[in-house]
Amino acid sequence: MADTETMKGLDGVLAKLKSLPPAVVSQRGGPVKTALRKGGVVIQKAAQSQIRRVTQNTEEAGYESTLTLEKAVVVRRDPNPQRSGANERYRVLVSRKKYDGRDTKAIATGRYLEIGTEQQPAEPWMTPAYMSARQKALDTTVSELGKGIDRIVKKLEQGGK
Repeated sequence: MADTETMKGLDGVLAKLKSLPPAVVSQRGGPVKTALRKGGVVIQKAAQSQIRRVTQNTEEAGYESTLTLEKAVVVRRDPNPQRSGANERYRVLVSRKKYDGRDTKAIATGRYLEIGTEQQPAEPWMTPAYMSARQKALDTTVSELGKGIDRIVKKLEQGGK
């Protein structure tokens, strides 16, 4: 888990967040929920791009891609973020998808591409996606969190709920 000292631009946002009433900040996840989701979407898009890069080889070999794995990469809210020591958490993962009415093997395919098998060398897609998009995701999260907090402060100053 990353600490706030290494995240640039987060100190001022955290101070603003702590100055707000807890009831406002925690309401349905508050601005943190929205900001984390948008940061996760940045990583999701990078992962989908990496999948396209990896599956290009199969298309060149004459196979037609159904884009099932690419569509299966989603951003999901963790229903129990406390188990990881967080108050709010989003995860970028491969979900179960149906193709032609059948369950696909998207989760297994994603894992086999990432780490390889005895017959197939690894063609990582999630690790490079995360490494290339993590700073942009963090910047997006910090800026969206700042905007969300500013909206709440403005609303409170106007006397709204």
